[in-house]
Amino acid sequence: MHEYSITKSIVELCHQEARKHKIGQVKLIRIRLGRFTGFSPAAINFYFDYLKRGTRCENARIEFFEIPIRIKCPACNFTGEIVEPVFICPECGKPDIEIISGREFYVESIEGE
Repeated sequence: MHEYSITKSIVELCHQEARKHKIGQVKLIRIRLGRFTGFSPAAINFYFDYLKRGTRCENARIEFFEIPIRIKCPACNFTGEIVEPVFICPECGKPDIEIISGREFYVESIEGE
């Protein structure tokens, strides 16, 4: 359900930016989405289809780019991606890891005319 409020913020942001830059209609919204956020692109698209009605985003679509979960282990200096959010170092098995990417969520760009 968090996707509803996130999607509402996306629509508001894009509408404001379109007005500010004199864009009549937003056509494409590019979003960087960290895997660790847990947000579902399908749910965001579902709410977007509803929330964009009557706004400058009405004919827009969203393109998602996933940011993988990357960690760093201070014990063995391993740095790399993990597929599952299992928070132990895959090299040495220590649990004291640092997440260095995968939490991001932002609008990268907005295109329109």
